[in-house]
Amino acid sequence: MPAGSSAAFGRNGKPVGLDAQYVGRLPCCHCGIRSMKLPGRQGGVCIPCYADECAAAGRRAATAGGWVAASFVGDPCLACGSRAVDANGWAFWCNSCEMQTAVALPPQ
Repeated sequence: MPAGSSAAFGRNGKPVGLDAQYVGRLPCCHCGIRSMKLPGRQGGVCIPCYADECAAAGRRAATAGGWVAASFVGDPCLACGSRAVDANGWAFWCNSCEMQTAVALPPQ
């Protein structure tokens, strides 16, 4: 995990993330191909599926006239296009451009 990363916190002040025992060990709940890296709506998801969930939530919010927090998580990296990305259940980072972001559960 890169220096300076921190956990995301939910509305109740408790940490939001994927338990370390599942990160990189169990398959993604959506695709079943890649390993879990981040929290998803139905369980742990891989980085591409997390990005898809966030994009879908953003589209739903836009059509409803609402707002949703921006997501910078993706594979390849949305900043530099590198595939040298990783996550640890709490944070996402790119090893090429060193962009880092804390992650949280997508809006329900």
